[in-house]
Amino acid sequence: MTDSDAGPRKRLVIHAGLGKSGSSAIQKYCREQARELRERGIFYLGMFFERGAASEEDFGSAEALLDALAHDDGIEDRLVALLTEKIAARLAISTFVWSQIALTIHAELLGRVIARLAPICDTEVVIYFRHQATWLVSAYLQWGVKHKTEPGPILPFDQWIPHAAPRGLDYRAVIEGWRAAVGAERLHVRSYDHVDDVVSDFLTTARLGPMAATIGTTRHYETPDNTLMTLFRLYQGQHDAPAAPGGLQRALSDNRLEQKRYREVTPGLTLPHEEEWTRFAASFDITNAALAADFGLILGPVGAGPAPDPSYVAPATVVPALLDLIIAMNDRIGALERRLSQTEEE
Repeated sequence: MTDSDAGPRKRLVIHAGLGKSGSSAIQKYCREQARELRERGIFYLGMFFERGAASEEDFGSAEALLDALAHDDGIEDRLVALLTEKIAARLAISTFVWSQIALTIHAELLGRVIARLAPICDTEVVIYFRHQATWLVSAYLQWGVKHKTEPGPILPFDQWIPHAAPRGLDYRAVIEGWRAAVGAERLHVRSYDHVDDVVSDFLTTARLGPMAATIGTTRHYETPDNTLMTLFRLYQGQHDAPAAPGGLQRALSDNRLEQKRYREVTPGLTLPHEEEWTRFAASFDITNAALAADFGLILGPVGAGPAPDPSYVAPATVVPALLDLIIAMNDRIGALERRLSQTEEE
């Protein structure tokens, strides 16, 4: 087969992060619009190549890929073999997209991989950055609280900040590392703060065509409501080891509570008591004196009035136990629903 028979030059677009800068929205769009993208000659490989043809080099999960990036001495050869196989398996596809935020800090490794792939494809890298302050808050809530990645108790925000360094906090080092690895002409550095829609911007930057007309805003992930984040703090605070959101995340998702917004409610009923009660009761004295004089209706005495409202909410220490109970009930209900569905199908 000649070069002219091979068709257009293949292209690989790597979305390398930063995490908490629109990555979930980009990944969600690519998953949900996979068919439309394929019709345009674009194939989304997923976060750990889960969407390509099966391969002996496959990773079983995103966590397995992250572990390999950190500890596998043979990861470079494995990535080259895997990408070569995935690209060769789809002759009709001209552009492949890989989105994985863990790549942010692995520019040197990916630079070597990209160089070795040069005979079969051209590669471009896209990275989004947002203001460090807002990024750190979002990153802390995600990896310091919701998906606790550090051992021991949940750290206060100021103590957690040093743990953000391995996720790309030094923006200059990240950018310079990628420029050295792939060249400035192949690297697209984008500001998340100055794009109206991160998915539309990604599609334009990577030359992947327009966003599907049926899709509205694509800022997919929003930090959960403070009430829900409090639940995550209480739930994850029971774990000494790093811990995924697990059962609580499933329970919130299954019951469609992830995007709910709660209003602040004062726990007390604010009934008048003591001196306030005395003044309140006395406000009827003139009316009641007239009722007594005109109709012989004697009202009162009113007594001491209501007891003061409790000055505290239910102790927070009981909340994790209640969450465990709710989650266990949710799991049992889910199992029952699956069994019922199977019975109905039979």
